[in-house]
Amino acid sequence: MSRIVLIHGFATGITYSVFRRAHGADAGFSAFRGDVETGDAKAFRWDVQDEASFFQSLNPFYSWNIYRRERVIAKHPETLKRLHTFLSAEQPEIILCHSMGSFLFSEYLKTEVLPVSVKRIVFNQADLPTNGIDVSADVLTRVGSDKFSIINSHCFWDPTLWLAVALSGSLKAGLLGMSSTLIQNTFWPLWRPINLHTSAIRSKRFRDFVLDL
Repeated sequence: MSRIVLIHGFATGITYSVFRRAHGADAGFSAFRGDVETGDAKAFRWDVQDEASFFQSLNPFYSWNIYRRERVIAKHPETLKRLHTFLSAEQPEIILCHSMGSFLFSEYLKTEVLPVSVKRIVFNQADLPTNGIDVSADVLTRVGSDKFSIINSHCFWDPTLWLAVALSGSLKAGLLGMSSTLIQNTFWPLWRPINLHTSAIRSKRFRDFVLDL
């Protein structure tokens, strides 16, 4: 069993030619790599596995196709069933979701019952609408407890989510927060270079923030 379950976002399983290898056991949550190695954290994998050629890696339509495929996977009943089995086995205290992983988990929350062990759900740079999420009656009854919380950490200068806004036509909770009484919004600035979208989950400060909430 693991204290922390990590639910990764888009394109985690894609090797982009010479630019980036597919993520390993930490699923891109490199700040939690030590926790994964000790067994305190474990990633739920649901990604498309592929190796993009050099030219595919430079082609935005290739990545857009992966995005659409993974969006379908994220809400497929079989994926949600696998997640239920995974959570039942791990009995986590904390569930941390990044980007499209937040969408996957929000689909799960609509109908499923959480393990009693879960005390904290954290969304980071969530690919979710700003008007909130639907949850099952089980989750709704827990929200009022001081031993259970749902946190949405967001930052408005995430270029990846602004691209998602342009493609979907809707604002994202990972940019501007979520207008829901169920959610505690927290602004978390993205500073780490290379890929701002994954800045937080590569940050030791963010890891400490998640664990100390």
